[in-house]
Amino acid sequence: MGQIAERDFTLKSGGSLHAILSRGYEEAVQNNQKPMLCLSGFGCSHYNFIELEKDLGADWPMVLIDNRGMGKSSPVSEDYSLEEVVQDALEVMDQLGHKEFHLMGISMGGFLSQLLTLKHPERVLSLTLMCTTSGGDEFIPMPEMTEEMLKGFYALPEPTRTESAVVATVHPTLKEKAFGRFQSIVELRRSHPVEVDQVLKQKRAVDKFLLNKLPLESIAVPTLVMTGAEDRFVSPKNGEMIHQRIKNSQFVSIPETDHLFFLEKPRQVGAAVKSFIEGLDATPGAKKVDGAQGAQL
Repeated sequence: MGQIAERDFTLKSGGSLHAILSRGYEEAVQNNQKPMLCLSGFGCSHYNFIELEKDLGADWPMVLIDNRGMGKSSPVSEDYSLEEVVQDALEVMDQLGHKEFHLMGISMGGFLSQLLTLKHPERVLSLTLMCTTSGGDEFIPMPEMTEEMLKGFYALPEPTRTESAVVATVHPTLKEKAFGRFQSIVELRRSHPVEVDQVLKQKRAVDKFLLNKLPLESIAVPTLVMTGAEDRFVSPKNGEMIHQRIKNSQFVSIPETDHLFFLEKPRQVGAAVKSFIEGLDATPGAKKVDGAQGAQL
């Protein structure tokens, strides 16, 4: 089936974006299989999707992006908006020659995916939103996270820093019931470090995004909204509200999981995503409307 491949893309802004291409990517593209663009969460890189790639990479050519300033993408010196991060991702898909694609966003990657779908619905075949929320005061706020708090967190020594982050975002019983899985998540995060100054710039972009309500009712793309049933970081009720506002959507809650449910139970999550996408052709009205126009944001 091949190996995961790494690529660097030069952007119009002058920076570079790093991406992982799934196993069998080239063969899948040659067989006209539609790709899946994967956008990672806050302070994270492509590793958010590494476990899901094992299940989904055989069916769709996956593009796992390191957002600007994260992973192996080039650092940034100025503040930016999430709209600019979306443009980065679109430039990568353009360079790969993908006009249409399935779209999956985790947490902050869900913010990016909402923005992309609203602005360019003609490019999105399906939308999967995981453990995410949206802008405006109707959604339950995430726990307070100031810049000073972030600086303090990243000043913690290892292994304390990574282990504390994982403990706070996986189900409280995971370490006891599945220590191997818990430890693999810790090692996965620890092996993909980030610089605190880049995290702070990303936080400022997120804060601006959360101020304004998005017209989610305008999304007509078939959508799967997923959440960990006991997510302590992003309330599962926010996922339910997104589902209620996007008419053409499904909602799935994964029991006994927290914010990192896609790493806690990746086989179950992968199966749900696969079932959703494979079922689109059989669902009346599920296909996106040709000539759909982007929303004014």
